[in-house]
Amino acid sequence: MNPELQALLTVQQDDEAIREIEARLAALLPRFGTLDAARRRTAEEVARNEAVLEREGARLRAVESKLAEHRIRLDKNTAVLDGAAKLKEATAAAAQVEAARKAVAEDESELLTVSRRVSDVRAALAAHQEEFERLTAELAAVRESIGAEKDAIDAELAVARARRAVSAEGVGRTLLSLYDRVHTRRRTTVVYALHADFSCGACDTAIPLQRRPAMSSGSRVEPCEACGVLLYYHIPDAPPG
Repeated sequence: MNPELQALLTVQQDDEAIREIEARLAALLPRFGTLDAARRRTAEEVARNEAVLEREGARLRAVESKLAEHRIRLDKNTAVLDGAAKLKEATAAAAQVEAARKAVAEDESELLTVSRRVSDVRAALAAHQEEFERLTAELAAVRESIGAEKDAIDAELAVARARRAVSAEGVGRTLLSLYDRVHTRRRTTVVYALHADFSCGACDTAIPLQRRPAMSSGSRVEPCEACGVLLYYHIPDAPPG
């Protein structure tokens, strides 16, 4: 096997090692991303519940104020009724007392409903705040863990890329450029040996007869017309003796 082809195959091995390291690096991100997304959703729920609590709290205060006013009016109307000397006055006062009592009852019912709503929102807010704090702590721990693991993988990746650069020095610029273009597109094995019948080692398509003599020397690397991988002819080692 000629030195350039051997160097190219070594580059391919280096690229395979680099892809494996990059895959390990990429696998770290979903772990962080899943937690971060959950934390963002929880933060949105906290903000939403805070807004609802503020709105319902204002409504509660308004109902309490209205109820206080109606109770004062009920007390006044009751006093007027108690002091009425004439039937006409008593009838009018009684109607006012009944209206005030109805208003107080409605206010009390509304106050109970709003109070329950405020209580529910406060409970939901507390639960989401607790979850947010838990996710924040877990995210920090994962970030620290991922950071240490990422640093180690980055160092390993730098070594692998440096090794690949050294291997690439043995490949001519034209062939290396062709290989890099195909590898960038495929992100997998690029260089294949031809089968004994001169068919592609990747897709089994037979190469044209006119190309076979040039490739049979084992020094040519050419693309497959069907799938685009790079092909070479492997000359079997001579038997010993």
